[in-house]
Amino acid sequence: MSQVAPVTVGAADVSDALFWTFAGPTAAGWLLTYVLAIRQAFVDRRVGIPAYLVAVNFAWEFSLTFVLEQTPTQRQINFLWVLFNAVLLYQALRLGPRDYPGLSPRVFRWSLVGVLVWASAVVVAGANEFHDRDGMYTGMIIQVPLSASFLLMLKRRGSSAGQSMHLAVAKLVGSLFAGLTAFVLYPSHHLLQVLVPTYVALDIVYVVMLRRTMRREGRPPWALRAPTAVPVTSAVSGGARSGPTPSGSGGRGGVDARSDDPGA
Repeated sequence: MSQVAPVTVGAADVSDALFWTFAGPTAAGWLLTYVLAIRQAFVDRRVGIPAYLVAVNFAWEFSLTFVLEQTPTQRQINFLWVLFNAVLLYQALRLGPRDYPGLSPRVFRWSLVGVLVWASAVVVAGANEFHDRDGMYTGMIIQVPLSASFLLMLKRRGSSAGQSMHLAVAKLVGSLFAGLTAFVLYPSHHLLQVLVPTYVALDIVYVVMLRRTMRREGRPPWALRAPTAVPVTSAVSGGARSGPTPSGSGGRGGVDARSDDPGA
């Protein structure tokens, strides 16, 4: 047991150059992740980031931008992120029901709002509990289920619909440098030293599994545009339907675009 609780130890005094060496790629990596996720959702009509984790992520960024006292630098970064996350939240509300055919669109959307409210309360209470001015503790804790949810989304869909290698790698870079930033600022916070390797490992596994899925579909992993026909396996039907989906016949960009949401 530590003689001094690590949470009571403030951030290390590091130079601006060292800080931005790690914080810069963090901000850019996550911003690119959001842009690519928004683009992929428009192309495939499937959310690029798991819907419920979009709500959690939005709650973290909104709370740290508009509700909590925090460092000016982090507030500026979060403000930029929250603008793009607002678009992702809209896409989650509109397209998210397609990943949950067992829920009506109405039930799904209300449950998404419920998660958003609950996550906001947790972030605010957690910031107060840990005096977490820059959201480092709550942010790293959120990262673990966020990274795991991408793997679950890939398995549930049974295809690369709504996903891309560019998005996966951008997320890995943003998350990795966020962890390195945490190590530089809080070298004595051992909980962060457990959380960061956990979610980085999950992100690496996701990149590998996504690449395998795309190669199995015949989809070039690094192509920005999907081919005219990509083999798609329906996760809902237990893999019973498999085969090429022509572009323009119920799909966009060659991926399954069926919807359980009459409003989509």
